[in-house]
Amino acid sequence: MTSESPESLFKRVLRMDEGLARTLVAGGIATLEELGYVPIGELLSVPGLKESDAQLYRQRARAYLLYDASGSQDDEGTVDA
Repeated sequence: MTSESPESLFKRVLRMDEGLARTLVAGGIATLEELGYVPIGELLSVPGLKESDAQLYRQRARAYLLYDASGSQDDEGTVDA
């Protein structure tokens, strides 16, 4: 079983660009749960992360986690928020 890197997961599920995905992981955000549910202040402490991006991807992560928890399946494994 091959595990997916956090960067790849962010890119695939949240349609995030690679640079931002790397920035988040370097800043200590490495899971969808962290991205979706850490306090917004903690997200904004990641260098180079704008508030608009933090809000957008936080919302997408939450939507995906709720969708995934419902047992629904999607061909592409992505979510729009």
